Amino acid sequence: MNRKDWLLLAIASAGTSGLSPVQLQKSLFLLGRKRKKYVGADFYEFEPHNYGPFSKDIYTDADLLGAAGYVTKERQPGKSWSVFRPTDAGGAVARKLRPSVPKEALSYLVEAVPWVKGQSFYDLVQTIYKHYPEYRANSVFRD
Repeated sequence: MNRKDWLLLAIASAGTSGLSPVQLQKSLFLLGRKRKKYVGADFYEFEPHNYGPFSKDIYTDADLLGAAGYVTKERQPGKSWSVFRPTDAGGAVARKLRPSVPKEALSYLVEAVPWVKGQSFYDLVQTIYKHYPEYRANSVFRD
């Protein structure tokens, strides 16, 4: 498993509704924190940023998955962000990956992604800051 595999699994776990950039960042951040021993040494490194933990490598890898035909990135009408969704090919690759993924990490990911999606932007960022206050350092987000 490499980090792009985890990225594809996270996006695929969201299904056709996809993940916003903040949701994608926080899902992978939580996976890396809560299941660190399972994700591998090349997993994403996060730094404090505008809205908490951030890794620019997630977007680089998402673009590579997009170029391979596994992920789409679509701008939302009337919004300033895009949504990442699996393509049919990406969903098929994710299904093939699942049996080789450590169960402890996969079960966490399939719970974390819906939880992240179910939070409002405000609640998600606040919860991350509550549990990981060091990632608030460069925040532009204010209560």
